[in-house]
Amino acid sequence: MLADAPAPAPPPSRTALVAVRNEGRFPAYLTSHFRLERASAALRFDRERAAGARPALPAGASVRIAPGETVEVTVTWS
Repeated sequence: MLADAPAPAPPPSRTALVAVRNEGRFPAYLTSHFRLERASAALRFDRERAAGARPALPAGASVRIAPGETVEVTVTWS
């Protein structure tokens, strides 16, 4: 039997705030479906601490990081 509404997403198992700095010459993007350890080498952050994490963004969303900019990104492990 089909439900009247979509099934809720399971809560994330763990979240954290990670500071990410773009040391490259071009803007970089982090998307909701891309694991942080596979992000551009121009992005500086604690990759070991963020292993297996993804940005906690809605599907299809992204975070733009300009050259020289540091942003804090909420990440999740699920």
